[in-house]
Amino acid sequence: MHKMVERFDICRGEGMGNNFKNMIFIANMGEDTISALNLINMHEVYKIRLNKGLLYKVKKPTLGPHHMMLDYNKKYLYITNCHNGSISIVDLIQNKVIDDICVGSCPSHMVICKKNKSIYVSNADSNSISAISLENRTLLAQIPVGRMPHDIKLSRDHQKLYVTNVGSNTLTIIDTLKNDVDQSIYVNPNPYHITLNKEGNLIFVVNTSFSRRRGGSITVLDSKDMKILDRIRVGKMPVEAILGKDESVLYITDAELNAVHVLNIKEKKLIDRVYVGRMPGSIEKDEKNQYLFVGNMQDNSITIITLQNLKCLKNIPVGIEPSGIICI
Repeated sequence: MHKMVERFDICRGEGMGNNFKNMIFIANMGEDTISALNLINMHEVYKIRLNKGLLYKVKKPTLGPHHMMLDYNKKYLYITNCHNGSISIVDLIQNKVIDDICVGSCPSHMVICKKNKSIYVSNADSNSISAISLENRTLLAQIPVGRMPHDIKLSRDHQKLYVTNVGSNTLTIIDTLKNDVDQSIYVNPNPYHITLNKEGNLIFVVNTSFSRRRGGSITVLDSKDMKILDRIRVGKMPVEAILGKDESVLYITDAELNAVHVLNIKEKKLIDRVYVGRMPGSIEKDEKNQYLFVGNMQDNSITIITLQNLKCLKNIPVGIEPSGIICI
């Protein structure tokens, strides 16, 4: 473990303190910052600078914050840095980076496994998953998976970790009790992101496309026997998906069409499309199910969509290449 303490700065405004209500945070991959947005006023309150001193003046980002997650007490913010093979831990009470942990090359996504008190990190260029102790922040295991692992999600009981391998067209299932691979299955080309329903019996894999002619799709699997139930064609370049409140629809960002698709799962067809900024990727919703938040990579903005009528409420400028989004 490599520590780099005190690498933190507030670009403007006051620190977070311990008041996180009605806030969302956005990882700006192109400038090594985190934007803090207030949902009441619908604007950026301040930025958290992850690089300090001379490194911050370098135009090219050296960290590349990509994905974020909160611990269960909402005290620590964990951030994957895809450019330097590490995750940063920000203490939200002290307003500073308290630790950096070295993982694999090009870390993408993370989850916290409450069952074994571990953090799992996907390493896209190392073709591996790093298992890190949540208590002492040391590396427990480096688990080999398929090529270019990107997104990871835990099963409802936290005994299985699902990994999408973009380069292998597979989904790897890891036994979290053993920290070893249980099986890998084919899930159609370019599996990029993954989401599960609340019951945990259905897995939805977003298969993106790097060809305008081919288009993308959603692969639906039964988590019990890991059998493919369906493949639904969707858009041109789908990136990430999130289930609606009643789990009857999927909201799917499409980086090619600059839109969010609304897919009726039971009927297997698109029922709506909301146009947002350029190259939308990440998508999140608030706990009250009032809004969708979409990160537009080329516009350097966040689009807020009202879930009641699926209308764009506002586009908020943030940092360069907004990637991960977290709602408090």
